[in-house]
Amino acid sequence: MITGGGANTIVRVTPEGLIVIDTKNPGDDNYNRVMEEIKSVSDLPVKFVINTHHHPDHVGTNQKFIDAGAKVIALEALKTNMGTDPRTKDIPGRPTETFAKDYSLKLGGAEVQAHSYGRGHTGDDTMVYFPDLKVVMVSDQITDNTPIVDFANGGSAIEWTKILDGVLKLDFDMAIPGRGEPKTRGDVEAYRTKFAALVSRASDAIKAGATKDTLAMQAKTD
Repeated sequence: MITGGGANTIVRVTPEGLIVIDTKNPGDDNYNRVMEEIKSVSDLPVKFVINTHHHPDHVGTNQKFIDAGAKVIALEALKTNMGTDPRTKDIPGRPTETFAKDYSLKLGGAEVQAHSYGRGHTGDDTMVYFPDLKVVMVSDQITDNTPIVDFANGGSAIEWTKILDGVLKLDFDMAIPGRGEPKTRGDVEAYRTKFAALVSRASDAIKAGATKDTLAMQAKTD
């Protein structure tokens, strides 16, 4: 796991090359530091990149990896949103291969699965699972800060927990968020419970007469 410069980046080392999850914010400095970290563990080339959603801090140096010979794999919806979101439409490095819902990649004896379980942080959230390591990259579906729903790009608070339900059906011991330290299965379960409580409280507040302007004040967030 490589921290800083944007979202957490994951590197899976195999004897036939490397698989990278998320490419941080745009900028040569971010790419160069990632490559410096990668070279500290392997001299093999990066063969594949998978993006977990289209925000700049996750796709920023895609083009650098493409120029170096890697394929960038992502949801079709991610490619679409990256091309229309004002924050990303001018960032080069659109995915070179897309899929509709689920994708499995095998390289050097390692398997990596990418799953779309619905809408949450964005409309193109992708959970990336390493079954042999029992590790799942949950991206910004779990955060130590206030969760952000990118409604303009298909995000949904109502469906957020569906993604975590999908994650919890996987056999994993470690969940890696977009920012911060790795989480346990128990942490994921607790976060799902908290998010469900928030949505339920918001729903109750609306039924009690809360409006768009007053909902934030009327929904308990403790």
